[in-house]
Amino acid sequence: MAEEAATEATESTVEIPPDLLEKALAKGWTEELVRRGLQGGFMVEQVHQALDTGMTPEQAEEFLPQEGGKLEFKLDMGWTKGTSEWGIRAKPTKKGLTLSAINIGTYGDIPDVWDNQTEMPRGASPIPGVQSMGYSVHAKADLWADSAPDLYEEAIQRRWRPSLDVPWDTLQPLPDDVERAMCQICTELSVSALLTIDTLGKWLKELSYGYHEVKTFLATQIYEASLHFEVFRKRALANGGGLGIQSPGIFGRHIVDARDWTEVTLLLHVMQGSFLQTLYSYGEFFAHNEAEKAIFRYCLQDVTRHITYGVDHVRFFLHKRPERQRELVQYLSLGEIAAAADWEKDVPLREALAIVLAGGKDKINEGFMRVNAFRSRQIEEYLRHVRAMRLGDRRDQLTPALAKYIAQPATT
Repeated sequence: MAEEAATEATESTVEIPPDLLEKALAKGWTEELVRRGLQGGFMVEQVHQALDTGMTPEQAEEFLPQEGGKLEFKLDMGWTKGTSEWGIRAKPTKKGLTLSAINIGTYGDIPDVWDNQTEMPRGASPIPGVQSMGYSVHAKADLWADSAPDLYEEAIQRRWRPSLDVPWDTLQPLPDDVERAMCQICTELSVSALLTIDTLGKWLKELSYGYHEVKTFLATQIYEASLHFEVFRKRALANGGGLGIQSPGIFGRHIVDARDWTEVTLLLHVMQGSFLQTLYSYGEFFAHNEAEKAIFRYCLQDVTRHITYGVDHVRFFLHKRPERQRELVQYLSLGEIAAAADWEKDVPLREALAIVLAGGKDKINEGFMRVNAFRSRQIEEYLRHVRAMRLGDRRDQLTPALAKYIAQPATT
C-alpha cells in the first residue's frame, strides 16, 4: 500500500511546463490529458510537436491508456483485410526483377478502363473518401504501349551522366565560324529539350496510375530531356563559344496546344523524334571530337526509345479505335505544316548546319547540299515511322514544303 501511495504521489506531482500547458489548453487539451501523456512516456518536446501538428484530444487518446501507466499503442489491423494476393512471389528474370516480372496474378491484369481517380497503385485496395486527382486519361487505349515496361527498364539501365560520361577534355579549339555554328545548333537542341520537359510535365498529371508503366517510362523521358538540355548547354559553353539565338517555336507551340494525348505522341514522340534522330545521327558522324561523338550517341539512344513508345502507342490506339484513323492523319497533316513553317523560318539553324556539315563557311555551297540531303533523310525517317504506325504511306500527301526535299534520293 505504501508503494502504491508513493507512485500515485509521484504521478500527481509530474510538472507540466507552463508554456506547454498554455499551448495545450489553447488547443482544447485538458491538463489531465497532458499529464497522462508525460506519465505515459512522452517527452515534453514530443507533446509540443503533437500540438504543433494539430493533433486533437481524441487523436491523442489513441496513444494513451485510460488509466495512467506506460505508453501503449492500440492495433486495429483492419488494413490487413484488403484484396491483395497474400503469398504471391514475383521472381527475378535474367534482366532482374523488372516491371514486367511483377505483373503476375491479378497484378498483371491491366484493365481497359481505370476508373479510380486517386493515386492508388494498381492492385491496392481502395478506401472511401479519398479525394480525386482528376485524371483525364483513364482508358488503356488512350496511352498504352506494350513496350512501355521494357523501355522503362532500358532507360534505367542505360542512364548516363553528362558531367562524367562525356570526355570533355577532348574538346579542341575550332574555327570561329564552326564554333558559332555548333553553339547555335546546341542552343536550338536545348530549346527542344525544354519543350519536351514542359509538354510531358503538363500531361503526366493527366494520365491515370492504372497504367503506371507508361507514367514511369515518361518520367524517364523527362529526366533524359533534362540531360539533353544540360549536355547541349554545356557543349555551347565549354569550348570558347556560347549560346546562340532561340528557335522560332512554331512547331513547339503546335505541340503544346494539342488537346489529345495521342496527338501529342504523334507530334512529340514520332514527328519531332524522327527529326531529332536524324540530327543526332548526323551530329555523331560529323563530330569534331570524341566529346561531341559521345553527346550525340547518348542522345540518339534516348530518342530511339521515345520514338518506339510513340509508334507502339499509336498502333495500340488504332487497334482499339480504328474509327479514329482519319483523325490521326489530320493531326499529321497539321503537324507537318507547322514543322515546315518552323524549318523555313529558322534561317540560323539551316546556316549553322551548313557550316558544320561542310566544315566551314568557305564551303557553304557544299554545306547547303548536305543540309538538303539531311532534310531528305529526316523526312524519310519520319515517313518510315508513319508506316510503322500503320497510317499508310504519306509520301503523296506530304505538305509541299516537306515534299520538295524528297524529290531527290538522300545522300550523306
